[in-house]
Amino acid sequence: MSHITIRRTHKLGHAELRERVSHLAERLGEKYGADCTWDGDVVHIDHSNVTGRVEVSKTEVVIEARLGFFLSMFGDRVEQEITRILDEELGRKI
Repeated sequence: MSHITIRRTHKLGHAELRERVSHLAERLGEKYGADCTWDGDVVHIDHSNVTGRVEVSKTEVVIEARLGFFLSMFGDRVEQEITRILDEELGRKI
């Protein structure tokens, strides 16, 4: 099993950040067929091949994911795609 951790700092307000992370979760859910649900300031991601969370705070977004056997074979590519989507949602230029 492969583990991914991605951290990004931000300067967004709480409401704007939650909106962007909600869109991130929606995009990841569509791409990987995962269920994404909010619990406070954490989005839980659940799928047979990936489980994880996206945690938001005043200064940082942290994504942690555990990839199942199938996705772990493509772990580097999955991490790159998640990073790309996160950076797009936070408004970063790649």
